[in-house]
Amino acid sequence: MTNAQNAPVPAGPTTTSQDVLAATMAALMPLGAGFTVTLGYLWLDIFGLIVGLGAAAGWAYWWRNKHGAFFPADLRGGSVGGFGALVAVIGLFFLIALVP
Repeated sequence: MTNAQNAPVPAGPTTTSQDVLAATMAALMPLGAGFTVTLGYLWLDIFGLIVGLGAAAGWAYWWRNKHGAFFPADLRGGSVGGFGALVAVIGLFFLIALVP
C-alpha cells in the first residue's frame, strides 16, 4: 500500500449557502448549550446545572450520530432551521425563568 492510497480525499468546493448553514450551526450550538445549562441552573440550582450539562452533551451526541459530524458537508436548511427553532424555544424558557 502506498502513501497515495492513504491520503485523505480533498473536499470539494462548498457553496455559499453551505458556508452560511455551517456558520449558523457554529453559532447555534454553543448558544443552545449555554441556554440549556443556564436554564437548568436557574430552575434547579446545582442539580439543574448537572442535568443541563447532561442534556447539552446528549444533544451534541445525538446531532453527531445523526449527521456523522458536527458540521457535515451536506447540511440541510431544514435541519438548521429545526435546530434554530429548538434554540429559540429554549431561549424563550430562559427569558421566562429570568423574570421574578
